[in-house]
Amino acid sequence: MTEFLNSVIRDVKKSKVNERDEMKQIMQAYAKHRETEGHGPRRRGRVWMSGLPDKYENRPATGDFNDMCLADFASGCRVLYGRQTEGANAIPLQNDKGFVQKRTQGKSAIIRFIRFSEKKQPEKFYRRLLKLYFPHRTDDELKSEYYPTYEDFYNRGRGGSVKQYVDFNRKRYEGQGKEIEKALKQLEKQGPVLNAWNTFAPEVEVDRLECVAQRQAIHPDEHEEQDQIPDYEVHALYSGAIDAPKLSPDFVRSMYRSLNETQASVFYTVREWCLKRVWGHNPEPLFYFISGGAGCGKSHVIKCVYQEATKILRQLPRFRDEADMSQPAVLLTAFTGTAAFNISGKTLHSVLKLPRNLRPPYQGLGNALDEVRAVLSNAEILIIDEISMVSKELFAYVHWRFQQIKGNRKPFGGMSVLAVGDFYQLPPVGKAKQLCVCEGDVLDLWKDFQMVNLTEIMRQKDDRAFAQLLNRIRTKKKTDPLSVDDAALLTQAVAEIKDCPPDVLHIFATNKEVDAHNAATVTALRLQVINIPAEDYRKDPRTGGMVILTDLKGNSRDLPDNIQAAQGARVMVTRNLDTEDGIVNGTFGTIANIVPIAGCGPTTVKLIGLQLDNPTAGQKFRRKIAGATDDLVYIERFEEKMSKR
Repeated sequence: MTEFLNSVIRDVKKSKVNERDEMKQIMQAYAKHRETEGHGPRRRGRVWMSGLPDKYENRPATGDFNDMCLADFASGCRVLYGRQTEGANAIPLQNDKGFVQKRTQGKSAIIRFIRFSEKKQPEKFYRRLLKLYFPHRTDDELKSEYYPTYEDFYNRGRGGSVKQYVDFNRKRYEGQGKEIEKALKQLEKQGPVLNAWNTFAPEVEVDRLECVAQRQAIHPDEHEEQDQIPDYEVHALYSGAIDAPKLSPDFVRSMYRSLNETQASVFYTVREWCLKRVWGHNPEPLFYFISGGAGCGKSHVIKCVYQEATKILRQLPRFRDEADMSQPAVLLTAFTGTAAFNISGKTLHSVLKLPRNLRPPYQGLGNALDEVRAVLSNAEILIIDEISMVSKELFAYVHWRFQQIKGNRKPFGGMSVLAVGDFYQLPPVGKAKQLCVCEGDVLDLWKDFQMVNLTEIMRQKDDRAFAQLLNRIRTKKKTDPLSVDDAALLTQAVAEIKDCPPDVLHIFATNKEVDAHNAATVTALRLQVINIPAEDYRKDPRTGGMVILTDLKGNSRDLPDNIQAAQGARVMVTRNLDTEDGIVNGTFGTIANIVPIAGCGPTTVKLIGLQLDNPTAGQKFRRKIAGATDDLVYIERFEEKMSKR
């Protein structure tokens, strides 16, 4: 049998299935092998593991143990194993039945026991009472030749003292037993009481019924418009649902009809794969790289694929069997918070709880594995936008993370991956290489991807000329000259800094130039400027408390040492505060309110109210001030660890 199981395990390991399917195949092979052997050996010596009743019957013969009933033994002692038996408080049992230890006074265990009906099964009922609450060494002591039944021994044994002893102990453990049994019988007979809570507050129920009688009739077919009131919406920093906003069926159908031939080929390939998954064909995962220049409809393909794949994969048995439909079937992700918000998704780091440092060795999820697995276990397709900014290290981490979450050694844990982007655009941060660069000594997951190139420009005619210009610049070499028309179009946007409107976005090559421009712009506005310094802390190893640090300067990767704030100044968020809500790195707005800390003066800032350029962003951050009538997004201080210690 051992050799047979070892061979089965080796074969299953080669099949590259997940842990659940591995165990299923092994158990099926084991059951079939037992059947062919004639249901296993028929004559075998009896092998028993001693349970708590056996250990109780072999308890020490000392005074306190000798008068102890089984209920007291179960609640007041715990069984020891392994090295625990070597402790000073270990008490050996008779006949080598092991060791026990008395529990701390006041921390008795809760015992569980079976129940029988006194009328239907009287012998089993009284045997349970005697077994639990009467001290004994063997079952023979619970009967006698004068009292051959358990009921007789309970009622008349030892001149009635048995009944008194058992009832005393039973009351200690089953004080509410009769009331509970009565309630259970009533529940079985009558079923649950409708509106049972009304008996606790009958006056409130009368008021409720009067309100129901006076209200207008509800017509479910009439759909009235409702204002979105952020105060009454759910405010949570983390939500298990990772779904994009629901779109109307008519709008979705219009999206599908607008696909061109190349876009439709991707759409129907993914659709066919999803149908095969639902039909139980278990197709191989898809690995597609969807590329193209400006205006070619990459984001449009993402939205169409997401809507159709989600609708089909919701028909999988595991989605139908679960009441919680918030678990995503398709994951929308991107590298940056701005890109993630544009596709109604999340960043890769937030979805997979990736560490900031992606250097080997791989850091597992640890205690967070169950939390992440509960949200992502049913995901089938991963969509990554802005793939050009994803480094090889990050891509490998995504692959390992899904292997851990899914318990599957296939690439990306068996997930299908759609990578969308353009390698002519922004590369990964720092010195990391793009995925398309082949390196022999680095894990190459990109070799499994098939490329689909979108070439047809899908933008409106007003944007078509500009999109065509961007695509020509996209593939242009540095030494190639610009055409006359392209140079003329670009020259229209060239102007001196002094001639540019102060409220438009300025881009500089260095942080020093950025700081100088921002300071000059705020000064020119002649606004009341408030300096908000950073507060740096470190943990005191002696006291364990946080100690404020002075004269500490961070580097360019840290939060700024000082912020100049003024009502009317243009600002940009530089950290991802809430990707789902659109408060991400790159969000623009105007300072409309500065809220100081009460009693600390106007320069000690508590909140900054922003009027965001995007009116749909920041719904969770609005109305943070009690009684406020504005619709501003209020930002608090943000905290992160410094890169240097």
